[in-house]
Amino acid sequence: MYDNKLQAKEIVAALRVVIADFHNRPTYPVRGKGGKTFAFFPTSITDNIPPLQPEMTEAVCLLSQLHISQAGAATLGIGEEDRGAMIISDILRYYGLPRTLARWTPTGAPGEIAVPLLNEYLESGSQVFLNGVQPGDRILLVDDLISTGGTMVALIQAIQKANAEIIEIFTIGEKSENRGREFVLAETGVHVKTLLVTELEKQNGQVFSKVVRCNLGILEPAVFKQVASYFPDGFCQLGSGELRKKFEKLVGSTF
Repeated sequence: MYDNKLQAKEIVAALRVVIADFHNRPTYPVRGKGGKTFAFFPTSITDNIPPLQPEMTEAVCLLSQLHISQAGAATLGIGEEDRGAMIISDILRYYGLPRTLARWTPTGAPGEIAVPLLNEYLESGSQVFLNGVQPGDRILLVDDLISTGGTMVALIQAIQKANAEIIEIFTIGEKSENRGREFVLAETGVHVKTLLVTELEKQNGQVFSKVVRCNLGILEPAVFKQVASYFPDGFCQLGSGELRKKFEKLVGSTF
């Protein structure tokens, strides 16, 4: 959870490392369900392109403190094995939690939870499989990225089917054009916290990623102002996306 001894320079340095991984990445066409083509951009965090470096993990874990506030109440950390499994496991290890990854193939083990999985790449009939969750577990759910929200909805449904409680959800990146956070909220009533928000931008006929906003979560106003001063106006915001207004009300300030 948030360490109020973090200095603005530490946060800025970490932000620059993570933003560089998501910003101005070239996209590549990927065929999804129904033959639809998506503009996909790989990163170190999401796809290990280039390989995930220790400095990147350290930066992500430091910044996660600004968003994850309930880790001390969690009994289990959950992520999913596809793409960002390494960074997910690193974050959950950082908080000292036992952890399990939902999988896209079954083990057949007793107690395995299976739920339907639908996202922009998969046709109907796919499933996600979850092991190691006990009734009453309090879950910190972490993912590298939220896009359409389909995978996140499946993870939430699997945890609920196991009669466990989700106390917090955090993702590093959010592809805003696919409105995944809104979809998750509409389908499950659960809020997702995000750090970086990206859009797609065309440059000379090619499409690139663009980081358009950084959510700085729970941060003291004075430190927020120092951090924000290193970036363009409006780029840094308090809160974790939809939680901004709630935080502004708490501190009695608007930025």
